Amino acid sequence: MMSSQSASQRLFVIPVAWVAVALFTLATLFSHGPADAQTFAGVLGERNRITIGFRVDSVVLQALFPSPWRVNPLASGPLKEANFFVVLIDAVRDVDADGKPKYTGGNPFVVLAAPAKNPETDQMASVVLSGFASNPGNLPGYYQVYQPARLYVEHSAKSKDIDSEEVTDIWEVRDAEGTKKMEFRSRSERKLGSRTTVKGEAQVISAKNPALWRLYKFEAVTDIVRSVPNGIDLAQDFQFRLSVPEYARLFDGTEKLVGVTVSPWYVRQIFVR
Repeated sequence: MMSSQSASQRLFVIPVAWVAVALFTLATLFSHGPADAQTFAGVLGERNRITIGFRVDSVVLQALFPSPWRVNPLASGPLKEANFFVVLIDAVRDVDADGKPKYTGGNPFVVLAAPAKNPETDQMASVVLSGFASNPGNLPGYYQVYQPARLYVEHSAKSKDIDSEEVTDIWEVRDAEGTKKMEFRSRSERKLGSRTTVKGEAQVISAKNPALWRLYKFEAVTDIVRSVPNGIDLAQDFQFRLSVPEYARLFDGTEKLVGVTVSPWYVRQIFVR
């Protein structure tokens, strides 16, 4: 159910509904295609990665894409038909090819991205449209699109029994003036025995410059917190608000929440060309 917030500040509140957690293959989040010669560039380790999938107006979204890339909604998986993603990443280890840290201090950041296809080559990738980062070493980031922001991240887990825990996640993003740009709050009960370790690859490009390309070879453990296509809802409480003017036309009340997945452990090798 959506609140009566302004067009650029929408609030979702999802009631609890217990259902069995379906098997999730993280590789469905990003499609694959031909890749050129690759150079190993480092490893990124994340202790909590939250992916929120939406279905938004494809015409408005297409205007944000670099030519000739086209909007390409997910064809399967727990986020099927999603064409816009908000990815919350709490990175704890980001090292270069020699194993040396790229930054000092914490490095939480937010990525706004969309699945895409190049009709000229049939290559599929994720396009990084924008994002927020608090660590100066990650600004404007490899994809040259991250905006400086103050990020507040809270994560807690409470054991309930041998196979269940209650998890609370809170993310807030504010600009230098203190204006709130994004807010995410979630409380859900996770069944630990339903988690599956998966491996995959993801090709990612920049909306600002498609030549900025990376291949991620990842391994992750993932929970499905919510999936409309799979009829899953483990959320006892869920709220999301995006207050970014350039995305107001995407979040104008017509957007649909498709699902939420959380990876409490995620490691990826980074390759460039």
